[in-house]
Amino acid sequence: MNLEGKFAMVTGGTRHRPGDHQGAARRRFRCADRRSERDGLNAARGDDSRILTVVADLANPDDRVRLIEQLTSGRPLDILVNNAGSMTRIDIHNPNAESLMEHDVALDLAAPVHLSIDLLPVLWQRPEAAIVNVSTGLIYAPLAFNPGYSTAKAGLHAFTRSLRRQTRSDSIHVLEVFPPIVYTELTRNHGGPKIGVEAVGAAVVKALVHNRNELRIGRAKFLYSMSRIVPNVIFSMINRATEKRALIT
Repeated sequence: MNLEGKFAMVTGGTRHRPGDHQGAARRRFRCADRRSERDGLNAARGDDSRILTVVADLANPDDRVRLIEQLTSGRPLDILVNNAGSMTRIDIHNPNAESLMEHDVALDLAAPVHLSIDLLPVLWQRPEAAIVNVSTGLIYAPLAFNPGYSTAKAGLHAFTRSLRRQTRSDSIHVLEVFPPIVYTELTRNHGGPKIGVEAVGAAVVKALVHNRNELRIGRAKFLYSMSRIVPNVIFSMINRATEKRALIT
């Protein structure tokens, strides 16, 4: 895929830690970043006039509709990057567990499905286009105390495969990204080694250029391999380590 001059929308594109910059995306894409906080939008845009921003709560179906309307009436969209996510720690014994689950599923699954399907007519009009769904290596070993996130990402994985199969004769390339723990606001309370957002952005750019269908980065490769050999062992190991860190903190 030739990325020169392409216009991309990156949902949740401002959710990085202070000091991190999405350099790879800025060099290779014209991005539209989404976040509910104005400060985050301003930080993402900086002095780069190529980056457009809009406030949208993608867990809200009405906000998704307004965003889709903007994207269908402005500059033709080439690349949709479904990156926004929520990873709430949820104890299912909690009376609010269901509502917390619903929010994670709305943002992590319903939003990318909604945007992908409704923007297909726009993407079909482009000579070449792409949908990038950011999944997680944790679909191979879900975190028990993040059931909303784990459930939604497993659903997103299934949807992405279905989408790729149904659009295989179209001009739309579908890429699924499985990053490890990335140094972002989403993972600020999670322990263990983390990878920077620029490394992930650069890997995604390379995967698009080479028409990869799936991109596993860092420890996501390990989780994938181990889940095929000893799935119960890797599931127990990941969750024991998470539960131990939770007790310490």
